Parts: sequence; C-alpha cells; structure tokens
Amino acid sequence: MENTGGVLAVCGAPPPLHAKTTENGVPLLRKGALNLYVNMPCPLKVVAKMAIGEFAEQYNASHDIQLYSPMLHDGNSKGIEGELKAAQSEDELPEVLVASGLHTVLSRHFKKSFIDTGIYTGITSPAALAVMPESFRKLATEHNIGIFGIGYWSIVLDLSINPVESYPRRWRDLVEPRFKDLVTVHGYNGKASIATLLMILKEQLGSGAATDFARNIRNIWHFAEILKRIDSSEPRRTPFNLLPNAATVQMPSRKNAAILEFEDGPVLAPMLLFVKTSRMEECQPIVNFFHTDIIRQALKRGDLSFAEDVNWQEPFSFPSWDYLLNNDYEELTAMLDIELKQGLRPDAFQL
Repeated sequence: MENTGGVLAVCGAPPPLHAKTTENGVPLLRKGALNLYVNMPCPLKVVAKMAIGEFAEQYNASHDIQLYSPMLHDGNSKGIEGELKAAQSEDELPEVLVASGLHTVLSRHFKKSFIDTGIYTGITSPAALAVMPESFRKLATEHNIGIFGIGYWSIVLDLSINPVESYPRRWRDLVEPRFKDLVTVHGYNGKASIATLLMILKEQLGSGAATDFARNIRNIWHFAEILKRIDSSEPRRTPFNLLPNAATVQMPSRKNAAILEFEDGPVLAPMLLFVKTSRMEECQPIVNFFHTDIIRQALKRGDLSFAEDVNWQEPFSFPSWDYLLNNDYEELTAMLDIELKQGLRPDAFQL
C-alpha cells in the first residue's frame, strides 16, 4: 500500500466503477449525473430504450444535473451486473436501478451492503401494496425489496409435432421420465436461464430435481432460435418449449403453437426498482416516469405488467421468499447450474 496525500491506495485494487466501461466502451456511470441502470428482458430492450430515451431528452433539457444511462448510448449491458455486485461503496452505484432478475439484488454482498443498510430504498407503489399477497407485501415493507413489475415464463406447445400421450399438468410433472428429450428451454452463453423454475422444483421435489429435469431437456437455445424452430422442419424441435412471455408474444400468429396452461400457473418473474435513499428527492421525477402509462404500455409489449395491474388471485409459481432471502442467490444458482449440467445431454447447446 502507498499513502497518496492522505488517501490510502491499495496496490492492485480494481478501478472504481466510474472508470469502467461496458464491453463496447460505453461508461458504466457518469460522475455528477443521475445514473440510471435498466436491465430489461431482451425482447423489450428496443421499446424500453425508445421510451426512456425520449424522457431523458426532455429531462436533460430542463435540469442542470443530467440523467445518464449506458443503454441510451448503445452500451452493451453484458457484465454490468457483475460490476454492480462487486461495488464497495454508494458512489459506485447508479442512483436508480431497475432489475428484471434477482441475481444482483439478492446476492449476499449486494443485499447486505446496500439494501439491508437502507442505502437503496426499494420502491413499491401504494396501489401495488394494496392488491398483492401478504408474502409480497411483507417483502416490500419488511425487507426493502421494491416490486415494480411482473412478467411470466410459460410452456409453448409446438402443435406441429405428433402429440404425446398426455401433457404435463403442473411444473413438477416435467421432471417425470416420460418427458425425456421433449423439452427445450431458453438459454445462452452456455447456461440455461431457468433458475427460478429449478428453485421451484428443488423446493417441491428435493435435491435431485434439477438433474432429473435436465435429463428431459433436449435443447438449450436462445429464445429467438426456439421461436424460429417451432412449427418448422427442424428434427430436434420439441413439443414443450420454456420461454419468457416477453419472447412468446413475438411469435408469428401463423405458427401452429399454443400456450400450455398449468394448474399452478406460469412461473412469475418480478421486476425490481431501487433508488438511492440519499438522492430520493432528485430522483422522484424518474420514479414518477417509471409509473406512467408510457412505461405501462411499453411493458405490455412484452406481456409484462405493473405490479398493481396483476390479478394476484390467479395461480402462479414462484420459490418461497423465505428460501430466497435466507440464501445467497449466487450460491443457489451456481449449485443448481452444476446439478443441471450433471443430467444434460452433451449436445444440448448445439444449434
């Protein structure tokens, strides 16, 4: 270590987040700005960028402190959340964080350092709190998790394939050996993007559930590849295709396919919203914008809803929050990924 004018510098320490860029060279954060990080599901990124870009242009024209987001400068978001999970101080965080996954906010270091301490405040609208189930309401009011929007994952049934003897009726049925090689799931970069379902199966069926389910997976393809191959001449296509609804709504209507409705409903995918407590007043116009009809309509393009617009009486599947909050999400998903790969075919990722 060396002393540089009263500042203790650690040799070999990683540069602060302000000095880092996205994979394609766009700064992650801009000093002196109100930094906004938005992680939208892939199918919604274009429409979200358009809506947020128009708001940012109007906001910046009338405010001295500018709104900055790497997504508005074509910043490749790959790796950003990994950088956020490594943040050591409030200065290394965006003022507003919109997350469509749990892997950052429920990682042990991030949650303990920035959510449990109140550095971030989770934003859940009063209208949402009034209608959501008690378990989700407690999550917002007692655990500082801001529930902003809700999406879902479902099974798309490829009707161009000769029907199987009987369809699964619940998510846990997909583990049964009779569905071997009959399932395709969304994934990319050598990983399946099905952590929530694997947690549900593990809670319901025990430690071997992920490996058992993996034995029934024929393909792990990006959602765009799955949609292209449904109702096609692809010999490896499968009758059951697990996809986020944000992707499913992009499927051409001419495709001979349908959503398979389960007794226990679709797998729920919450979208979370956090604001730096110390900058709450400055960020209020941004929070207000994310609760406008502009964003409501943008979310609908991907079959997502504001939490307040969800019919919470309809069945849905999700891991228990006690299970999620009492474990490190990164450790859980890493363990499930190992268990999944133990049962996968060696050619599952091949196109």
